[in-house]
Amino acid sequence: MEEEKRKPGRLARLGEYAGGRRGFIHASMVLSALSAAVSVVPFYYIWLMLDEVLRVMPDYGQATGLAHNGWMALGFTVLSVMLYIAALMLSHMAAFRIAKNLRKAIVAHAAELPPGAFDSMGSGKVRRIIQDSVGSTETYLAHNLPDMAGSTVLPIAMLAMLFVFDWRLGLSCIAVFALAALVMLSMVGSRAMKESMDAYQGALGDVNREAVEYVRGISVVKTFQQTVESFQTFRDSILRYGEFVINYTRWCRGRMCLFVVASNSAFALIIATAFAVTGMDWSAEFLADFLFYVIFSPLIAVLLMRVMFASNEGYVVDDALSRIDSILAMEPLSEPAEPRMPDGTTVRFESVTFTYPESDRPAVDSFTLEMKPGTITALVGPSGSGKSTVAVLACRFWDPDRGSITIGGIDLRDIGTANLGSLMSFVFQTNHLLKGTIRSNVLLGRPDATDEEVSEALHLAQCDDIVAKLPDGLDTKVGPGGVYLSGGEVQRIAIARAILKDSPIVILDEATAFADPENEYLVQRAFENLSEGKTVLMIAHRLTTVRDADCICVMENGRMVEIGTHPELVASGGRYGRMWGDYQKSLSWRVSGASS
Repeated sequence: MEEEKRKPGRLARLGEYAGGRRGFIHASMVLSALSAAVSVVPFYYIWLMLDEVLRVMPDYGQATGLAHNGWMALGFTVLSVMLYIAALMLSHMAAFRIAKNLRKAIVAHAAELPPGAFDSMGSGKVRRIIQDSVGSTETYLAHNLPDMAGSTVLPIAMLAMLFVFDWRLGLSCIAVFALAALVMLSMVGSRAMKESMDAYQGALGDVNREAVEYVRGISVVKTFQQTVESFQTFRDSILRYGEFVINYTRWCRGRMCLFVVASNSAFALIIATAFAVTGMDWSAEFLADFLFYVIFSPLIAVLLMRVMFASNEGYVVDDALSRIDSILAMEPLSEPAEPRMPDGTTVRFESVTFTYPESDRPAVDSFTLEMKPGTITALVGPSGSGKSTVAVLACRFWDPDRGSITIGGIDLRDIGTANLGSLMSFVFQTNHLLKGTIRSNVLLGRPDATDEEVSEALHLAQCDDIVAKLPDGLDTKVGPGGVYLSGGEVQRIAIARAILKDSPIVILDEATAFADPENEYLVQRAFENLSEGKTVLMIAHRLTTVRDADCICVMENGRMVEIGTHPELVASGGRYGRMWGDYQKSLSWRVSGASS
């Protein structure tokens, strides 16, 4: 509780990212407050004009002060507008600087986070935080904060104006607006509203995240002619969001109707009060006062509406800051003070246990394995057995909870990210090509490589047929505005990238999962060129892919249950033997009634 009290407010938090423009925020608030105070002055001159006209009518020629009072009203109006424009200029300059620095801080911090963190968060959620949550702070600083400063000063100025001319009519205005303010506070000032805004942002974030995943898998949905039912989590997130919005609207409906009616009905009470006070005998002076209140009172309704929306934006910004903090609070991987480069490339897992965040079951439990240079170690097992987790731990996408992972006897945490990156290449199940040319995508493996080296890497990766059919060869652009490659072709380009990098350790995680039979053969040949003389960790569901591996490790529920070569494991008749038997039976499956 004490920690929450010491936590800086939203303005102090945002000011940390303002740099040299922190003073702009306070200056914009002061100018907006001055603009609000000046904005009521023209109504005084309007009253003077009404009073003069009513006193001299019907001899309007005696109204000599109309021009002066009119110019004064116009002058103060222009001054108020100019002050407000200056306030918005300063607030926008500060808001843009803060938004820029916030995004830079988030991206810079994200670059130091373990890559696995983004898999658990979901790319849609991360994108929304960087884009939408930071955008909310920009809107708040640029518009809502100056408006809130003005909305704080304006009621005081308005209250003074309400009692200047006729306190009885002013009191009737205040009574109505006090009721409207109480109704507004029951909405925006309640704990239920804060909880509702948190729930709203959470539900919107869920829809956003699941929508990204749905779009990524739309090709599979179309291929198998499935409906949205096949993406149950996306459908559920939409239903939850819809249910929340309906319930929230019902909760606000009665209060909002009462607020609108109360804030816009002041004129009715003013008329009733005027008749109650004077009956039908209205003097010219009282008529001028009455007309002033009829003109002036609608502005208070506008003010209350502004306050309500500004208060609502405060909840949005608080939620945005909490989501930004969820990324900034994530601990980056530790870096050694003096990184060490191992002499050898033997990779060893020693009693490694790892549990993903927000999970209560270890993905890898007491896992021990040694992978030697010049050998291929394969991991097999059912989905969820921990195979891919071993791969990401080997790449140091996460650090283990217990145990150690070493290369050449040196712990990954002592090697450092830069050194580790030079030691490893990996080809995962889902590889992506960046928007650019084939050449630039391959050069990611080694930016200083020559064209001849790039062409040789593509040749060894069995990409000659891909390059031959491209309209501009290596300079062909891929992605939007360019060509699209099949899953197997993308895998081979990714392997070319890894070949060009020529790292001594290679991680292959389901790299043939999306390849058709022809592409799989080419990918396998590319693997041979990539793996030659390297320390290789290979993960595959297709047992034919790993049959010739030097060591096969069978995993189940995060643990190693068997280890050996293919002949040894088949002969033992254990878990692997049963998997191989099932695989062999699947090869003889035939569709009933099919011709031989």
